[in-house]
Parts: sequence; structure tokens; C-alpha cells
Amino acid sequence: MKIFQIVIAGIFFLLGASSAYAGGDLTDYRPYTPPPAARSCGGPFSGFYAGGLIGFGGASTKTDVGIELKDNDRGFTGGGVAGYNWQCNGWLFGAESDINYFNADMTTGITCPTCGGTISFGSEINWYGTVRGRVGLVGDENFLVFATAGLAYGGLDHSINSNNFNGVTFSGTQSDTAVGWTAGGGIDYLLSDNWAFRADAMYVDFGSTDETFTSTGTGCPGTCTASVSYDDSFWVARVGLTYLFGATPAAPAPDYDYAPMK
Repeated sequence: MKIFQIVIAGIFFLLGASSAYAGGDLTDYRPYTPPPAARSCGGPFSGFYAGGLIGFGGASTKTDVGIELKDNDRGFTGGGVAGYNWQCNGWLFGAESDINYFNADMTTGITCPTCGGTISFGSEINWYGTVRGRVGLVGDENFLVFATAGLAYGGLDHSINSNNFNGVTFSGTQSDTAVGWTAGGGIDYLLSDNWAFRADAMYVDFGSTDETFTSTGTGCPGTCTASVSYDDSFWVARVGLTYLFGATPAAPAPDYDYAPMK
């Protein structure tokens, strides 16, 4: 009889525990729902952007007048930048253009040891612009490191000033828009959904420009003529801000909270 009573009590205990579980007294996690698949293309850096950059740079000129003369200068640079990005699977491809002020002024010269006269050659870079492609890698959806290269152009003033050099005194200036190439790299870091911090550096080479100066002066039969070859290049390092017009906020993290099962 006692064994029968024990078996009956055990059955009622199991029935009570099952009823408590079914009634929601016990808790369990919701079934796991995987997060939505990440987009293969698109992201916070995608679309149009524009901004401003400031910095400094160093320029170099080489003047060839039968002998090679060199000079260097450093100056301030500042301007505007705009472009478009395609972001896909962590890669970024883009096209960018900028236009900038620059104030580098270089002068080379020769002193005549026998006549006491001097002749100087000036090269001044006033402004420059570029049209470039960009390739980069995006990390953590807010950090971009990129390389860039393309076309460069700029405003140059070349001058000559002879002061009784070999008995000749005259001067002249030529203004040109030079075309060359550029290459560099940098980083972009998202400060918010639409604003990004930019730091970059570029090298620009305008190559060689042949100038012919013709002017009236003293010591020349008729007009004074001189042919000079200038080779100009420079580098710049800049920081600034860009505004991303097509930026999209990062997707919210999935909700993995739990609730009693019904």
C-alpha cells in the first residue's frame, strides 16, 4: 500500500511541474533570429561630398641655362574639394577634384665674376588644381584609408632679371597654366553621419617648361632674347572637413532580449 501511495504522489508532482512550465512560471530565451545580411554595396562614404582643406607645402624649381640652378620655398595652401564615392564590400572607388591657393616663390641666380653683374630667374606657384581617382579600404564603417593619383594643373609665373650681366640689362615675365601629374594618399574619419575629418598629402610635378623672354634693354642689338628651362614640382600636406550628402546612418544592433515563453 505504501508503495502505491508513493507512486501516486510522484505522478501528481510531475503533473504539477508540467503545469507550472506550461503556465509561464519558467522563463526561456526567444528563438535566435540572425541579424539582417549586410549590404554588399553602399555605406556611409557613398555618394557626393564637398569640403575645405588647409595646410602647407614645399616647392622646388630647377632652372637650366647651360648650368642647373636650384631653389626651394615653403608656403601656405588652402582650397575646396568635391567628389563622388562608390563603396562596395569594404572597398571604395571614387573620383575627386580640388582647387587651391598656394604661395611658393623661388629665385635662382648667377653673379658675373668679371663684370660684377647679376642675372636671376624666378619661379612662382600661385594656385593649383587636380582631377584624381581614389581607391581605398573602409574599416569599422567609419574609417577610410586611400591612395589617389591623376592630373594636376596650376598657375606659374616665370621671370628673368639681368642687371648688367655681361653688359646686358633687361627683364621679362611669362605667366603659364602648367599641366602635370599628382599622386598621394590620406585618411577620412567619420565624425557623425554626415561630417568626416580628412588628412592627406600629395606630390605634384609640372615637369619642364621652356620659356623665351624677349624685351628691350641695354647692351643688346635691338631686342634682348633669352631662353630658359624651368622644372617645377611641390608637395602639400592638408587637413580639413568634408560633408557627405549621401551618408546613411549605421544599422541598429539586433535586439536579443528575452521574455517568458507562452
